[in-house]
Amino acid sequence: MYAHEKISDMVAQQCLTEMYPKGKKIELQESDESCIIYCVLKKFGIINGNGQFNLDIYRKRVQMAHQLDSRNLMNDKGGACVESAEATQHKQDVCKKAKVFNDCTHLYRMIF
Repeated sequence: MYAHEKISDMVAQQCLTEMYPKGKKIELQESDESCIIYCVLKKFGIINGNGQFNLDIYRKRVQMAHQLDSRNLMNDKGGACVESAEATQHKQDVCKKAKVFNDCTHLYRMIF
């Protein structure tokens, strides 16, 4: 996983707070993953509400993650992953599109 750092964890928590009512016990399901990932990517500006990706912001997030990890993990600049997300049969569904992109880049990973 690339972006396992405090800011990403805080943004993910914000998304969970926005998506689920307060005071209710949350039992996340894998089916929730795509919209949680969309929310996180959107908050960072990697994807917008129309499902368009901003590769410049994506690359900055990857660079930040590399600063925390001494291994060189990413050679692709995200272009192939955007193509993959655009080619998906669910490209009108921004949550599924974000998940396809994220699965390709491995930027974020959720643990259930």
